[in-house]
Amino acid sequence: MTDDSRVGQVGESWNDTFASRAMNMPPDPVHMETYDEYPSKFSPLFFVVIALAVFTGVSSFASYKSGNTTWWLVLLVVTLLLLFALRRFPKPDDLKDIAYEKGLLIPAIVIDTQPLTLLALADMRGQEDVDLVWGCLKLPVKQLPHHTIAIDEKVPCVSMFGMPGNGYWSIFQPRPVAWGYDDPALVKKVTESLTAKDVDDVDEWAVLQELKDAMKAAPNNKVIYFDAALRQTDKP
Repeated sequence: MTDDSRVGQVGESWNDTFASRAMNMPPDPVHMETYDEYPSKFSPLFFVVIALAVFTGVSSFASYKSGNTTWWLVLLVVTLLLLFALRRFPKPDDLKDIAYEKGLLIPAIVIDTQPLTLLALADMRGQEDVDLVWGCLKLPVKQLPHHTIAIDEKVPCVSMFGMPGNGYWSIFQPRPVAWGYDDPALVKKVTESLTAKDVDDVDEWAVLQELKDAMKAAPNNKVIYFDAALRQTDKP
């Protein structure tokens, strides 16, 4: 039996960051493969490193042919280091595992059933000494196991964040917990943990209800930002 005793507690560090509340348990790989709707893909940085490795490799060969002993050796070492870095990159499915186990737990609710659409909420602060900014995002989904398909159904999610700047994250990528874990009791436990441990004593489920009307006309999969008073604001 999988240990769920640390669900909702501080997560382990990854990429020099950590979630203030995380699942802290690996997802069910078969269930995740069946339901997770995000495409499996490498990080864009992976392809940047490939391009650099090709460039330095070709440059090393050209320097060797021209008789430039020093430069071809330097470029060869750089190429080998880049190839080693490529081997260390997480595979796409490994990134999904990390998202479920170490991503931040955030709330979402069902706002439409035809088509099935979630409204997710995340605190976009990347550091503690900046003002609160909420990120809100409409996420269309095809399936939602272990949930009642009804308006205002609470859907706990995990999320990774990206594109940091000025003390804030610019994007987040919510994944319903029910996509990664084949256990309705666990989904219920996570929902209760979010309710009991709201950030800064703010009822995040209530914030979602407040933002429903403001998000009606928002495009899908685009983060819209709101300040602490729930007024729409520019990207931090």
